[in-house]
Amino acid sequence: MKLENIMQPVNTYLQVHDTLKDATEYMLETKYNTIPIGDEEGNLLGIFTRSSLYRMILSGASLDSEIAPYIIKDVTITANDITMDQLIHRVQHSKVGETVILDENGKIAGLLTKQSVTRAFAELSNHLRQELNELQSLRNFNQLSTKKDPINGSSTSLYTWQDIITRDSKMEEIIQTLKKISKGSLPVLLRGASGTGKELFAHAIHASSSRSNKPFVTINCAAIPEQLLEAEFFGYEAGAFTGAERKGHAGKFELAHGGTLFLDEIGDMPLNLQSKLLRAIEGKSFYRVGGNQLIQVDVRIISATNAPLEKLIKEKKFREDLLYRLNVMSVTIPPLHERKNDILLLANTFIQQLNDELGTSVAGLAEEAAGLLYAYDWPGNIRELKNIIQRGMALTGQGQITMSSLPDELKENNMKRTIEPSNEKKELEEALIETNGNKAKATRLLGISRSTFYEKMNKYGII
Repeated sequence: MKLENIMQPVNTYLQVHDTLKDATEYMLETKYNTIPIGDEEGNLLGIFTRSSLYRMILSGASLDSEIAPYIIKDVTITANDITMDQLIHRVQHSKVGETVILDENGKIAGLLTKQSVTRAFAELSNHLRQELNELQSLRNFNQLSTKKDPINGSSTSLYTWQDIITRDSKMEEIIQTLKKISKGSLPVLLRGASGTGKELFAHAIHASSSRSNKPFVTINCAAIPEQLLEAEFFGYEAGAFTGAERKGHAGKFELAHGGTLFLDEIGDMPLNLQSKLLRAIEGKSFYRVGGNQLIQVDVRIISATNAPLEKLIKEKKFREDLLYRLNVMSVTIPPLHERKNDILLLANTFIQQLNDELGTSVAGLAEEAAGLLYAYDWPGNIRELKNIIQRGMALTGQGQITMSSLPDELKENNMKRTIEPSNEKKELEEALIETNGNKAKATRLLGISRSTFYEKMNKYGII
């Protein structure tokens, strides 16, 4: 595994007197999170990170402002003859999670991130595993051919059960239930508010199924114009309509053959397409748009929605017979405000994951900031939490995220904070569990006064 095959080569770089506009255009063009800063000879002077960019923007800097005051000069550098063990150690201990690669003349050559190292080893591991599987298949003569499906455009699942971070008992029950049924091919309907992580569950179901080495194909029923949905689902033949590709195009059903088709936002599917989807599911076959050849498919259906399907059925906007087909196994992912013990767990997990991406070295949450997060109702669920953590990290840069780095709506919510009478005892107990029995921290988490906290503890006999 050669270093030049892992690193991101850098052909151009910024200089000290370049501006915020220059840095923004460079990042948009290259998609890099870190930009090397060099002199006219290519000698490294420092780096400018995405976090540096955010801090300039949030400070009100104009596009013509020079980036010089925001350049990070404490940079991890690496020569291109480094060993792999040394390389991993360098990247792991870099404050921004990235190291600059210098060529044999000491000039800027490229960038290396933790993700690129991890991805390289994962690709190597997958390649070796694939070769072993093919050898095993040949030995056992289980198949006449080990060639992959020639259809392009399919993908595989990105997440497993380990990627679903929780210590909530209800969530654990849902995971255990889905693990039991994931092995087979039963249709699964995932319900829950937007941002609760339904897509992660769909990926994890596929990854733990017998179809895990087959395609996992996603289609968002709300994101594609209605006039294009049928072609997106079932594909089309050459000349089927104006603008059609000359060779035709395989649809999502065809791409998912042997694997899983994930129908996201199924409640937004147009009614006329629902009947065609139902026929394809029941008959395990379909025709391409403009075609006359019946295509047979073997596909597991996982669907997700935040819409009240039963209500849509009464309003004649969703087919009842389609719901029966999709709803063989159904679970509802609870919103984040019902999973209080997961809020800080997820927040700290995001901090660990995002330091590399944002070029920050954030260590965690200050107690007051943690209290605001815990007390907030999270209408946008996990997606909103992640966005707020990203914002807080960009503003903080290093150290702990404090209240000043959190948006005003969290602070305003904390001022109006009261514990619901019906949930008082449960919330008190959960706060004590979350803080390992530290009453001062629990008081701050709940956003109530110390005297009120002790008064309620006495009321419910909590020692």
